[in-house]
Amino acid sequence: MKRRLMSMLAAMVLAAGTLFATAGAASAGASAVHHRADCTLDGSAHLHVTANNGVNYFLGTPNRTGPGKVVRLKPTANSTTNWTFCFVSSSEVILLNRGLALASSQDTGGLVTVATTSAPGGNGFASQRWFFTNFGNGTGTFQNENTNLFLRVRNNCCSFGQTVTTGASPRAWNFNF
Repeated sequence: MKRRLMSMLAAMVLAAGTLFATAGAASAGASAVHHRADCTLDGSAHLHVTANNGVNYFLGTPNRTGPGKVVRLKPTANSTTNWTFCFVSSSEVILLNRGLALASSQDTGGLVTVATTSAPGGNGFASQRWFFTNFGNGTGTFQNENTNLFLRVRNNCCSFGQTVTTGASPRAWNFNF
């Protein structure tokens, strides 16, 4: 009986060791393949569009913000409209406001929201990364990596409190670093 118990115990230890070794090797390979460098903080800006009447409308989060809240156009530049640029590469950026990342996903009906992120200690999710085209004159466009859609305002631009959306047509945004 004692001998049988010892054999069973040895077999369980061997099986557990094999399981942990296999899982460790698999996870080490997977993380090495998918790891990207952390994004790099590089300034902040108030993003805004200027309507035909010359009024600026700022991209902003709600005053009481949190994950899943919809981004809106606001009348003034303040902490809710100040976006920190965290560059994943020279042309890809995560836009951060008060610890949340600007995000676009298929399940929001085109509305742009803010989401929890690993940035700047990581590089966020595809829905939080935007391809940034800087035109060099204080304007540029943002195209989401996940949806491939551009950050834009609705075609009937603009009114304060209006939700910000994404679409197939690019919209130039003004910014000052």
